[in-house]
Amino acid sequence: MSQLRLQEIRLKRSAQLSFSGEEAIVNHLGYEYRFSAPAAGVLRKMHGWLQRGADAADIAAAIGEPAAVVEQLALALKNHGALSLRQPGEDEAPMDGVAFYDYHRRYAEHWLQPVYEHPFWNKVVEGRASRAQVLGFAFEKYHYIEAAHEHMGIAAANARPELARHLARHFIEEYRHGDIYRRGLHSVFTDEVVLAAPPLPSTRALVNFLNEAAATDSFGYYAANEVLQMTENCDDDTGADDAVSAFYDGMRRHYPYTDKLIESFIVHTRLDQSLGHENVFAQMCRDMPPLAAADVDKVMNLTRGVAERLLGFVDGIDRFYEAFPQMPRLVHGLGAA
Repeated sequence: MSQLRLQEIRLKRSAQLSFSGEEAIVNHLGYEYRFSAPAAGVLRKMHGWLQRGADAADIAAAIGEPAAVVEQLALALKNHGALSLRQPGEDEAPMDGVAFYDYHRRYAEHWLQPVYEHPFWNKVVEGRASRAQVLGFAFEKYHYIEAAHEHMGIAAANARPELARHLARHFIEEYRHGDIYRRGLHSVFTDEVVLAAPPLPSTRALVNFLNEAAATDSFGYYAANEVLQMTENCDDDTGADDAVSAFYDGMRRHYPYTDKLIESFIVHTRLDQSLGHENVFAQMCRDMPPLAAADVDKVMNLTRGVAERLLGFVDGIDRFYEAFPQMPRLVHGLGAA
């Protein structure tokens, strides 16, 4: 008789379990795993339990399957990275900083896919975006970059000792980068108008999330910030650089009035790259002491949270400026330029 040892069995939020005919299909971080009958039938029974989490003993009793079968399938899903579980008295070994960097990057790349696949980018490349959507993107990008002085200052002030030099350096280097975007906007609007236009609530939600992360966990904050950095500094191996270039080429071709704006985007990206910002998080991870499992979970929750808010940031630009085409959004009685 099997001695059930597996507890707290739960499907990870990054994994999806679906069914097609006689097969069970697990998708996790871009990989697909298929289970045929009879395993697929057992997984179908286990599905609800895996969503909310339970001990192996409870699952086996509830679905009327042998305990050994439940354990075997749970371990198979864990080996594919799609399931979290633990055994009584077993503590997960701490994860060193270098291993965490690789772990974080795999998940961040997966969580960024909905951002990369958002229809807004193709609208611009194909010339289907409105003037308000294109200029709205420039304004919200300015607000997002300008807000670095908020959360980076908070993070530097609350940094743990091994991270203080990294955060202070990045804060100093990033502090005036919003001015680069502001100068680009001057090609279309007066400075008075640029300064008076408020950000969208969805942009502010992204900034506020970073502010809160910075105040509560300096390493978790920078792990979240790294997600944003991944969209700014392109990795030639992933093809991201080609995608960004295609986006800028589409803007120039269909919206020639954005030429100076695009120049400001490129200047900022190149400046970040010359400062080595794409390497800061890797350096920070190398300086970190090993992370306990609870700390890894906390940091990864912040990472996923910022990816979700970044999706909201893009969606807000697409939806709001389509519905309200007056540009820019203004307060204090100023009219559109």
